[in-house]
Amino acid sequence: MVIKGELPEEYLRLWESYLYPGTNTLKNKFGITDYDELKEKEAEVSFEKLVELYEHPIKGSFDKKHLCDIHRYIFSDVYDWAGEYRLVYMAKNNSYFASVDMIDTYLEQDLKMMNEEINKVTYLPELASFLASYYVYLLNVHPFREGNGRSIREFLREFVLAKTPSLQTGPLELDLTKIDGDKINEVISLALAFRGPIEEEFMKALTPLEPENESEIKM
Repeated sequence: MVIKGELPEEYLRLWESYLYPGTNTLKNKFGITDYDELKEKEAEVSFEKLVELYEHPIKGSFDKKHLCDIHRYIFSDVYDWAGEYRLVYMAKNNSYFASVDMIDTYLEQDLKMMNEEINKVTYLPELASFLASYYVYLLNVHPFREGNGRSIREFLREFVLAKTPSLQTGPLELDLTKIDGDKINEVISLALAFRGPIEEEFMKALTPLEPENESEIKM
């Protein structure tokens, strides 16, 4: 959401440029102007795309381009701006996400650290904590106008597949079907200071990779 009255008028105009006039519905490739109908269609399309990614993950270096490529794949059938950074300021629960001009910098910094620090992870609870931390960091950057959570969770799923074979944890997968999204959403606004429930959800989702799938991603 955006808090009107706190931003310059040009930003408010840019915010409204994402929407059909007189609505809160994002402009989309289906021409759907009803908010609830679009949400239903978007969920249907993105689910199909995520199923495809389970079979054919997007190869990359787990950098900002890789995250954008994942977002583009999931949402390109719905939005013209899929895979592109948002151009508007956004906030939730009175807390602003990264400013537009800092999205690229924060993503580059966070993902560089993520790729370096994963090599220090040695046991399963530590990995769950690691994933919860970066999930929160990336959500607070909030690089895209819509679809941040789904794209970041898929990014982390692919990251686990690619990185854990070389860790002491052994090959693992992040089974997103085992994560309680409602539970995470309840605490996400407090997650920078209190990530316990999110760590628990990631711990539940980390499972040994089936032998036939161990070669699923080789980066």
